[in-house]
Amino acid sequence: MTPPPGTLDIVVCTTPIRPVPSVYPPFGSLAVIQALRRRGYDPYFYDIDCLRPSFEEVERFFRERQPDVVGISAVVSTAYAYTKRLAAMLRRACPKAWIVVGGNLAASAEILHRLAGVDFCVIGEGETVGSNLIDYLSRHPKPERDEAALSAIRGLTFLRSDGELAFTGYETALPAEEVFDPDFGILKRYSRIEHFINDPLTRTDFLQDPRTRQPHRAGQRMVTLVSTKGCVARCTFCHRWDKGYRAVPVPRIIEVVRRLKREHNVGFIQFSDENFGSDRRQVDAFIEAIKQEDVLYNLGGVRVRSVDPERLKRLKDSGCVAIYYGIETGSPAILEMMEKKAALQDNINAANWTREAGLYTIYQYVLGMPGETDRTIRETIEFMKLSTEKLKSSPVELMSINYIQALPGTPVYEYARHLGLIGKSPAEEERYLELISDTNAGDETKFLNFTPHDYLTVQMWRRHMTLETVHHYRRVNKVPPPSLKDLWREIVVKSLDYDAYARSKSRYADTRNDYTKGSYFNLQTGFYYHVISAFFYPLRAPLIFLWILRQEGRRLPFRVFLGRVREHAAAKFRPAPPPIDYKSLRAIMQGLSSAPLTPTETAMAPLRAGR
Repeated sequence: MTPPPGTLDIVVCTTPIRPVPSVYPPFGSLAVIQALRRRGYDPYFYDIDCLRPSFEEVERFFRERQPDVVGISAVVSTAYAYTKRLAAMLRRACPKAWIVVGGNLAASAEILHRLAGVDFCVIGEGETVGSNLIDYLSRHPKPERDEAALSAIRGLTFLRSDGELAFTGYETALPAEEVFDPDFGILKRYSRIEHFINDPLTRTDFLQDPRTRQPHRAGQRMVTLVSTKGCVARCTFCHRWDKGYRAVPVPRIIEVVRRLKREHNVGFIQFSDENFGSDRRQVDAFIEAIKQEDVLYNLGGVRVRSVDPERLKRLKDSGCVAIYYGIETGSPAILEMMEKKAALQDNINAANWTREAGLYTIYQYVLGMPGETDRTIRETIEFMKLSTEKLKSSPVELMSINYIQALPGTPVYEYARHLGLIGKSPAEEERYLELISDTNAGDETKFLNFTPHDYLTVQMWRRHMTLETVHHYRRVNKVPPPSLKDLWREIVVKSLDYDAYARSKSRYADTRNDYTKGSYFNLQTGFYYHVISAFFYPLRAPLIFLWILRQEGRRLPFRVFLGRVREHAAAKFRPAPPPIDYKSLRAIMQGLSSAPLTPTETAMAPLRAGR
């Protein structure tokens, strides 16, 4: 556990980013560790996210080890509260250790330095920046600092001796050939490899494909990989460090696949890319190569403009079982505000072509963007009806609807600061980061209301969207109302004996839990929507209102709840809001932003803008 004498002791650790450990491997941490090894260092990997030790165990580990450098991988901004607590403990327990934070949370660099006590933030890819920083730290024990030498290391933020924030600019991006070669041996040595290489039959997309049950696939395992880095778009709600788009060479992908097949009996793969498929040449080469490996796989992060019927057919033939798109909305105006670089017809085509190709998907939507109104919600409802009416079963459990979450480094976050929904001082921003810490996009209790409508009205949107889509599907496909047996099972048995209820459901139905427990999707449960649609549809508006009142009355403090009700009542008498100029929110913020006045504001400007 203790490093050899005379060497720099480095610990790279993850943070718990969702209520349950993510099955997405910590590729960023692995890449940094592998890069440091190439420089002659031997970092220790403490996978807090996967192992989930108590905080007392974490503190005991660091007190005993006394590392020289602790690198905290905070891949999402919702990790702030844990990161701050961890940094405070490290300052007490390991006062001689340098504290370094990387990941998307570093977009809040000023807060991390001033309020969380972090020494350095790594901005962007950590392989080169982190290695250069460790070389510097190996020559400068804490608290010694050489600001000229630090300023020469691209990709860093730190507080200068005069108290102003410094950002040294972005480091040159790695070539595509060097961005993906994960060493799963690190996970086997330090973490729980079985958590990341697991059972594919927990996922609906694999289980619903008959090829999964082919005899030679019995016992094969599933893993998550990536095949690209970056994105061709710049959605205004999505934080990015990577500029541009890099497609990993197909031979490298296949090399990793074969290694995992050989060493871990992998036969199922989730390609969880930020943007799969925008390099058409890479996709065509990928299809031909992956087909030879006889694996089944799904694809995430596919842009709706990247598919066509012929390519989808070839993807399925090569082993693809499912494709996931960021459709986000059915409103052309909101697509413009999001800067999706996709038209409504592209969304319609992708939904229809995917269904016709026999590929599974979940329809993902984001609600409450700046500019969202009852009109844009109606447009999205019409799209949802059109895109799901020909499915083989009800779409209710195939719709993931989340409210917008303002994350640092995005125009949405800056718009919230402009409106005063997030304060402009570090302390005020920190209060917001603490509010959203340890939550996920499915938690609608902490969204910021950018719309001209009151809170309760916005909360009703998701249920209205789901109900209208379900009702349309039932009407078009002449679905009979729920039977007395269904009513008994879903209402009585479920409430009195959940184990018996679960046994009455198929394994296929139970696999939806794998989609919700990791907070990747926010799927709805469908039975009550079917009951309202079949028996009480004319009363849908008051029923949904009572449904929301019951929900909010349970989870809000009473005084806050009464305030929400009064706000809703008063909204009925407010004049209609002025027309909205629908254009990219990035362009709107460029027109609203003022020039930075201090060195710190100048340093933070590129971090707030993202890439």
